[in-house]
Amino acid sequence: MIPQPIFAWPLVGSQVLIFGTAAFALVAPRDARDRAVSGSGPAKLWRVLALIVLVISPLRLLSIAAGMADSTFREVIPVMPQVMRETFAGRVWTWRLATALLLALAAWIPAPGRFATASICVISAALLAQQSITSHAVDKGAFAIAVHFAHQVAAGLWIGALVSLLIGATYGHADAEWLRAATSRVSMIAGWSVAALVVTGAIRAWDALGLQPDLLVNSIYGRTLLWKVGTAAAVILIGGYNRYQLVGALGESSARASLIRNVAVECALLAVVIGWSVVLANTPPPH
Repeated sequence: MIPQPIFAWPLVGSQVLIFGTAAFALVAPRDARDRAVSGSGPAKLWRVLALIVLVISPLRLLSIAAGMADSTFREVIPVMPQVMRETFAGRVWTWRLATALLLALAAWIPAPGRFATASICVISAALLAQQSITSHAVDKGAFAIAVHFAHQVAAGLWIGALVSLLIGATYGHADAEWLRAATSRVSMIAGWSVAALVVTGAIRAWDALGLQPDLLVNSIYGRTLLWKVGTAAAVILIGGYNRYQLVGALGESSARASLIRNVAVECALLAVVIGWSVVLANTPPPH
């Protein structure tokens, strides 16, 4: 049997990233977004991510059904129509598959720039909401689902702002003036996103662990959570260094190169954070 995270990680990561970069393209001030969303960089990224979501989604559904039935893909395929008709998760996944197809169409069919960006943002947000509905949060009720969704949105805005900065620096001319303005705006978005992640993450940890802090080290769920938090903390430290040490020296080419390199490292570490999140989502809470 294929481990659940094999399909979940690229699916979750693609959904979060396409939402975050599209949202940045819509809400960031003009001076910060002009080069980050100009040219072919974002469009190419969105098309690739939309294809990943479209291809991985049915495989993810098969892996979930196979895991529930403790069987192989081949054995579970004949009963998939029944699963999708008669189970709550199956009905939600029917909508998720349709939404994944709609996202691919929005990413690949030519349309006016801002309209296409808004469509991609809304459709990817719908995917995040559908993912929340089929997560562990469904056992805790509507508030837990809303917290899970808000957690994903904040994560998307964080990594989306960083990737957009990286795209702008790669596809444009990363001069000191533009980098200074863009980094300031991205830092603001990242700061608010991290604040939201801390609040929603604390609520989710409370739901999973309660008043038993020993479970942080005495359970697989708790130890995975610590790795996730530790990796995210490393991203925050790098971001702080960028903002307070490098931005003031962007007149030097070495500082600009260091900033771009550090942002790339932040993006890679956030991909690891998403990986830890996927492992958590597929690990039963200790109680």
